[in-house]
Amino acid sequence: MYSTIFTVFKKEMIDLYRDKKTIIFGLLIPLLMFPLIFGIMGHAIKSSQESVQNNLKIELTDPSNSSLGNFIKNQKNINLVKSSNPTQDVKDGKIYLAIEIPNNFDEEIKSETQTNIKVIYDNSSENSSTALAIINSTLDAYSKVVVNQRLQERKINTDILTPVNMVQTSVEKDNSGTAKLILAMILPLMLVIYSVTGPMSSAIDLGVGEKERGTLEPLLTTKAGRLSMLWGKFLAITVIGVQTSIASILGLYISMKQNSSIFAGAGSSISSAGISIPSLIIIAIFITLMTMVFGALELSLSIYAKSFKEASTYTSPLMIVAMVPTYATYMLDAKNISFFYFSIPIANVCCILKELISGIYNVPHLLITFAWILVYVMCSILFARYMFSREDVIFRT
Repeated sequence: MYSTIFTVFKKEMIDLYRDKKTIIFGLLIPLLMFPLIFGIMGHAIKSSQESVQNNLKIELTDPSNSSLGNFIKNQKNINLVKSSNPTQDVKDGKIYLAIEIPNNFDEEIKSETQTNIKVIYDNSSENSSTALAIINSTLDAYSKVVVNQRLQERKINTDILTPVNMVQTSVEKDNSGTAKLILAMILPLMLVIYSVTGPMSSAIDLGVGEKERGTLEPLLTTKAGRLSMLWGKFLAITVIGVQTSIASILGLYISMKQNSSIFAGAGSSISSAGISIPSLIIIAIFITLMTMVFGALELSLSIYAKSFKEASTYTSPLMIVAMVPTYATYMLDAKNISFFYFSIPIANVCCILKELISGIYNVPHLLITFAWILVYVMCSILFARYMFSREDVIFRT
């Protein structure tokens, strides 16, 4: 029986790799998609921020030529734009924000009374919000200068403004804590996505694809029984799904190393995240089991379908089913996950991945999640076996 299963497995792998779509959609697209997407996003965000920082278009109303007005004018990359209707121009994006300094500003500063200035900005505009942050920093710097002058006039040490100095010491070295936080948020999501989508095209091709090509009936006439045929197809689908997951991880790693990526600056810290070899092995085991679950379900739905279109309709909702528990764990802290999450399908695997990335080996969590996912695998395989055993399903055209 095992030799028959291996023969079917080898035949299916040859057929899958003979089709260029397997290589393109299973390996190249996951490998290139993340560097491309995150690279474009990073370039767009960086360009937008630089355009604001290098050309801060503001309208400044300062009738008394105040010290604050001069302080703002002396800042780098300030581009003063005259406007007859500042509110409308901010709304239209012609200027990023408008500043109104009262006529008696310097007198109020000298009298040591709190002075209000008016800033008009657009909170629906990324450029305007960035400009507001820059101006806030400028105003803080000016305020510190004024306060220091007042204290010096009174011969008071400026250190009284900061009576407590916080010395920070992280339990994680360098930037590895930030790297682990990024990975714990992104990696489980990506791995679950490709556990669903990785085996999908292969499952459809080896199920309903056999029906449409008319090769399923001749295969049934060979000495390979339906159970051997099921296991051979199932193992081939699992291999393709795991390869797709590995390719997506490599693509994510490449995108983190790109200087233009949205992760720019995190790439060096990713390499310091220090995910151990045992953690990687356990992650690989769980992802393989997840791929087996979805691969068996997709093969079952595929063999039941009459056409490629119908199979795609049946398998597409699996993505939604997987995303709901995955997003439910997206913002969970790996070090404070409630025990009941480890009994929720898919969510438990995401939580385990978060813990492993953070270097946490919680044996009860590992055991209960492993037990549950074995149940999922067995149920999905039994369901696939049930579908393959039904004549009305196999010959449903």
